[in-house]
Amino acid sequence: MKGILKGPTAHTSDYRQVLTISLPLVAGMASTTVMEFTDRIFVGNHSVTEVAAATPAGIAYFLPLSLFLGTVGYVSVFISQYRGAKLEDRIGSCLWQGLWLSLIGALIMAGFSLLARPLFDLAGHGETIATFERIYFRTLCLGAFFSIGSAALSGYFSGMGRTRPVMLVNLLGMVMNIPLDYALINGIGPFPELGIFGAGLATVCSSALIFLLFAGLVITREDHRALGLTRWAPVPEMFKKLLQYGLPGGMHLFLDIFAFTFFVFLVGRLGETALAASNIALSINSLAFMPLYAFSSGTSVLVGNHLGENQVPKAESVTGASLHLALVYVVPLCALFLFAPEPLINLFAPSAGNPADFAPVREAGVVCLRFVVFYLFFDTVGFVYSGALSGAGDTRYIMWATLCCALCLMILPATVGVLFLGYGLTFAWCCPTLYIASLCIATVLRYARGPWRTMKLVEA
Repeated sequence: MKGILKGPTAHTSDYRQVLTISLPLVAGMASTTVMEFTDRIFVGNHSVTEVAAATPAGIAYFLPLSLFLGTVGYVSVFISQYRGAKLEDRIGSCLWQGLWLSLIGALIMAGFSLLARPLFDLAGHGETIATFERIYFRTLCLGAFFSIGSAALSGYFSGMGRTRPVMLVNLLGMVMNIPLDYALINGIGPFPELGIFGAGLATVCSSALIFLLFAGLVITREDHRALGLTRWAPVPEMFKKLLQYGLPGGMHLFLDIFAFTFFVFLVGRLGETALAASNIALSINSLAFMPLYAFSSGTSVLVGNHLGENQVPKAESVTGASLHLALVYVVPLCALFLFAPEPLINLFAPSAGNPADFAPVREAGVVCLRFVVFYLFFDTVGFVYSGALSGAGDTRYIMWATLCCALCLMILPATVGVLFLGYGLTFAWCCPTLYIASLCIATVLRYARGPWRTMKLVEA
């Protein structure tokens, strides 16, 4: 394992490449994380019950959405390989297949909004929490097109190696979201006090702005004809290929989110304190999760581009550089979570009410964050190497590995332990930790021994 993690020697140019591609993606994902994080803080300051509802509803929304985000976002890998193979005239058609798929995904997400009542009744979180969960879930589902379409458009920029627009557009979305969030949740100025509905509405409005900005940047490109950006018609063969490789990548993200969605709903059976503490820990964990996902996406783009150029050693060296930089990002966060957990958790404390009422949540949250610190190393390594495999097109392995590890090491043990054996919060958090560590090992072994070095998505 030590030799695998070390990998080939990464040169200064490799680190520069990774930083050029991944750093703007990290900043863009971080802005998305900040929006979600401030969502939870504003909602938590408004009501403890609403913050207990926000994370389950948000994860339940992101679960089906992740399938489309992962699938549509895979246009970045195709575009990077087209660019590496000097087949730029196919790039526009590839982007349009992603946009057509985005429209299909948005219609399906709108249909999911009709399932809000039976879904959250089944969760068994109590009628008050369930009411808030339904409101937040429906609002986000009905505005899902902007998020899915933005994934296709940002995938175009990432695949082209132009990630700075991704960063700037997401930062502008954050600048709009945070004050709008605060105003709509709390009823500031001319806005009514909408609580958790205001949080969802602010997120949809910010996503719409991000989509429109991306679309404007694509339309105004001077070389849009050379890249085939005017070829908007569906191309069945290319659409099929996007589904063939992108859908397993989307399923990987879907299965990962499903495992944690199931986990959050299961923890809800342990009581409101355990649910609130877990939701807060997962919200803090998102400070690492989304940027790590950005490192994974950047690794996919770089590996895809180098494989398109038939430069396998370069693909290996940029993967090693990406891992080193991702660890540099994660280690300080782990130190913060480990040595200063209470100030972070206190950000979610209600502004009104007795501070003593929040003490059990804070105490349980500290325990949850210790598990987060332990599994973040495995998550970091797994993200980078799964990104490399995705960049080569080895997405089916990642999908099956995620399914087996999630089902056998997280979902089934947590269900038996919590529902049938009466185990508590500590045991429940052992299950996702075991799942992440095992998936990491499976991914690293596949990278070391797998056929990804000879795989290619595009042909002349």
